[in-house]
Amino acid sequence: MQLYSALSPEARLLVDEAIAHLQGEYDPATGLVTETFEGTPYRSVRNSMYYALGVLLRDDPGAEETAETICRAVLSLQFNAPGEIFHGTFRHPDDPVPPDGLFSFHAVSPTMRYMGDVVWENILCSFSRELAADPSLKDQAEHIEKTLNRALIRTIPVAWDTYEPNLREFIGMTFAMLLEHFEDRLSPQLLADIRQSCRMLMDGAMERVQKDLTPLNTNIRIMYIFLLDYFSRKLEMPHWREESLLQARRLLNEYREHHACAEFNSPTYCGVDLSTLGFWRRYGSTEELRTLGSELEEGIWQDMADFYNPSMRAFSGPYSRSYELDMSIHTCFYDILYLGLGAERFPYHPFSIESVINPLTVLGDIRIPDSVMPRFLETQAPRMVTRQFRELSERGEPGNNHALCTAQAWITPDFMAGALSGSENPSHQLHPLVIFWRAPGGIGTICVLRSLPDGTMNHLHTVLFDGHVREQDADLLVTNKVRRDVVVFFEISCPGLAMDQLSDGCWQLPGRTFTLKTGDGEPSVTRTGEQTVRICYTLKPGASQSFELSWSST
Repeated sequence: MQLYSALSPEARLLVDEAIAHLQGEYDPATGLVTETFEGTPYRSVRNSMYYALGVLLRDDPGAEETAETICRAVLSLQFNAPGEIFHGTFRHPDDPVPPDGLFSFHAVSPTMRYMGDVVWENILCSFSRELAADPSLKDQAEHIEKTLNRALIRTIPVAWDTYEPNLREFIGMTFAMLLEHFEDRLSPQLLADIRQSCRMLMDGAMERVQKDLTPLNTNIRIMYIFLLDYFSRKLEMPHWREESLLQARRLLNEYREHHACAEFNSPTYCGVDLSTLGFWRRYGSTEELRTLGSELEEGIWQDMADFYNPSMRAFSGPYSRSYELDMSIHTCFYDILYLGLGAERFPYHPFSIESVINPLTVLGDIRIPDSVMPRFLETQAPRMVTRQFRELSERGEPGNNHALCTAQAWITPDFMAGALSGSENPSHQLHPLVIFWRAPGGIGTICVLRSLPDGTMNHLHTVLFDGHVREQDADLLVTNKVRRDVVVFFEISCPGLAMDQLSDGCWQLPGRTFTLKTGDGEPSVTRTGEQTVRICYTLKPGASQSFELSWSST
């Protein structure tokens, strides 16, 4: 309780909100928290550990018993599988179990892994064309293709399909804080089992880094570096400390090239970056690690401030990695602004999917540089922002998966437009053209995305976007390098949106009129929600299509 009492009022409120949410979904019979994602309930080991940490932090009645039950449940879901690519990570119990004994990842190089991805995608593309050409199979094509994909992941462990490598770092962070602050509250046997688990997860995490078959995003790299340093002491592995510093220096050198992380202008990813860098400063065992963390932390705050619009409480696109455009759904950034700026200056902190992490976040140290604070609070003059960064294409060709990208944004208090060029990233999270404007009933948005005709948006090798933005217009050239049709679509969301506002090439939307010029091809228009529409264009393999979008106030 003393630790909880020492927190700021903002931090205590964020912890209380997270616990109230998690407590309602906790089942003491299983020791796990159930969440709902896209309408489907699933039991989450990550969220369960945040709950265990939170009840101990608040010293809730029965906290020790609850934490022990949760830890036991989570420990039982860790893979103790030396020699397997998923060794040391954890699984949510409703996820499939990855196949073992069939795939020796030690015999696979990053180049072989990449070529395997490319070959598999090309097989699927050829397979889909064969199915579509056979009248007797055409109606079953989608089902047959999904069945083939299921056969793959039941034969070979595939990251994020049959195992989640990043759970090592996320669960490791919570275990580290249990060992740091609550050793006197947990049983000796549980503490011994947690230490053994941490050794396993670190062994698996280090092997992942050495093999480089699934590269680490910046947020996971920051966690990994912290855990190497922290467990060098807790597990008496002193050589891990030097590896932590080596990895930290490497990360900072990459960052310094363009003053940018690979997941550039991504509130979801950068929010976790900033949350975790506070752990470098608070718990880091060396002055060098604390100093490197401070430099990276201040730099990311500056980068994010470049694209933030306090008048709309949103970051302008483009986004190298993003989920929803509404930041209140899938990012902890509002929570850390609330923590760093204080409730009096920034009272807004809607509870999001990521807010469950707050019992962990508050044990770090959110520090917003004084020079940056006004940019998150005060209306800014209209500005054009141009920044470069080297992306990480997780499934790109090794040694050639860090393309130099240029992000441009035009930002005013009531309107933002951002476009991206140079990206070769096949991630479905890429948002190469994004527009926000203030409409009479709220905020309107337009973004460009792509998918296969069946609506799936898996990593595709690759759809290229070359975009540029100016004060009154933007242009985007899209090239389909996939060996099958790809749908490129404008997703429009706006309060008061009506289908009759969308005529051919002219969208007379509430608060703003847009004019679209493009090449050949008639679009299909589909209403996907009460205030959401998709305008879709199909690109054949190897085809390119240009889009010119201009706007004016209604």
